[in-house]
Order: sequence, then structure tokens, then C-alpha cells
Amino acid sequence: MTFRFKLYRVTTAIALMISGFFTFSALSSILFLGMNLGAVIALLTLGACFIHSVLSLYLQRSILLPEIPLKESTPGGIRIMGSIGIIFPLLMIFCGLTLVLVTPEQMKEAILTLPAEQQAAIRPNMLKPIGVICLVVGALFTLNINLSFRFLRQWQQQQQHNDTPEEE
Repeated sequence: MTFRFKLYRVTTAIALMISGFFTFSALSSILFLGMNLGAVIALLTLGACFIHSVLSLYLQRSILLPEIPLKESTPGGIRIMGSIGIIFPLLMIFCGLTLVLVTPEQMKEAILTLPAEQQAAIRPNMLKPIGVICLVVGALFTLNINLSFRFLRQWQQQQQHNDTPEEE
């Protein structure tokens, strides 16, 4: 097993846990608070990340145990869910960069535009660590999706090689 495949397995497990938690949270907020366009979009992108992680587990199993076939719909599902799911990590990276690169003066000005009760709830010294966490999570999901595309292509090439009859 190569380092890249081990990294793929680890990132898939972590992405599955994170996306599962966030998907459950988004679904709960929609069920308890009602329909909200932002929450629905978040649920769709997080759900795509979650489904992509589950499909990646099936791909990993098929790579490790070639005698266990991969369902016919799994490669297409990995491509589609990965393409939709890449929206979430890109948003996380954008939000993380915004939080990390904002200056203290800009932060104070932005906080002053909020209502008084929301101003009291925001702690400016916590925003940079939250930005770093967003960057790490975004990078993790992006890495996982890219690795899944790479190993899917490798699996498909191996299947084509196994399916072509050998000339005698």
C-alpha cells in the first residue's frame, strides 16, 4: 500500500466523520427551524461530501480486494458527488482566508455594523483560529476529492486492462 493510498484512506475517514456531523447538523436545523435557502444549499453540498466519502470507501474496498466488484453506478457517483462536493471545501477555504487575512481594524469596523446584541456575541480573538480550522477542513476535503478522482482513474485503467483479452 503506497503512502498516497494510505493518505486517501485517512482523509476519507476524517472527511466522512466531519461531513456526517455537519450533514446531521444541517438536516436538524432544517427540520427544527424550517426551510431556509442557505441551510438547504449547505445540506446539499455537505450531503454530497458525505455520499462521496461513502462511495470512496467502496472504491477503496474494491482496490484492496479486487474480487469484490464495484457497483456499476459507483464510478459515476464518485464523479458527480465529488464535483458537487467540491463546492463545500472551496467555500471553507474562501471563508478561512477571509477570517485569517482580515486586519483588526477591518474587524472592528465590521463588528460595529452589527446590532448591539450580536456585537456582544462576537469575540474577535476567536475569528483567526476559526479561519485556520476552516482552511484545514477545506484543504482536507479538497485533497480527499482529488485523491478519489485519481484512484478512480487508476481503478478504471486496471479494469480495462483486466477486461481486454490477451493475444496468443
